[in-house]
Amino acid sequence: MRLKLFLLSLAFCFMAAFSAHAADMTARQTAEAGADRIMALLNDPAFKNPATKAAIREKIEDEVLQLFDFDEFSTRTVGPTWRKFTPEQKSAFKTAFTDLLRNTYIDTLDEYNGEKIRFTGEVVANNGKRVEVQMEFLTSKQAYPVAFRMLEKKGRWVVYDVLIEGISMIKNYRDQFRDILAKGDPQTLIERVQAKAIEQKEKKLKEKKEAK
Repeated sequence: MRLKLFLLSLAFCFMAAFSAHAADMTARQTAEAGADRIMALLNDPAFKNPATKAAIREKIEDEVLQLFDFDEFSTRTVGPTWRKFTPEQKSAFKTAFTDLLRNTYIDTLDEYNGEKIRFTGEVVANNGKRVEVQMEFLTSKQAYPVAFRMLEKKGRWVVYDVLIEGISMIKNYRDQFRDILAKGDPQTLIERVQAKAIEQKEKKLKEKKEAK
């Protein structure tokens, strides 16, 4: 589970780096370029240096916050109930969900230890407007299949889902959110996500203190 969380952390950051004009690059080329950018940061000697690691992690986090399409991701994870959210609730949910993803995944990248990526193929659908880019994360012991589901939106390619060993990131969150919404309303979901984001942040801080 810890390894899968780490792989999802890498995938989450790669999703943020996939910002390119659709006319200039294919979905796969966009994915490869984004992977190269993030891997370069992870392999930067400064990322291994305790004195400079925070600065490199901040660069990765900035890319996530600036380039990740949270509108698309929030809509798909909530599902049809998204239509019942008010504009204010949509904004509050996206903020809370951004915090949850950041607090859950970013610090896990500290465990990076030279893992590699090998692109293996792509499946094109919807007249080329949707593409599943397939790859493998290579550890010293095993290869893990990963896929990015991408779509062309406003002249650029964005990732709207990640699959690790066939398990959809969106479906995983959607199943959790569906259970909460079945018993509550949009505000209940927002408050639960906010609380979980705070819990993850406090957990990471505690782990850092214990590691010192």
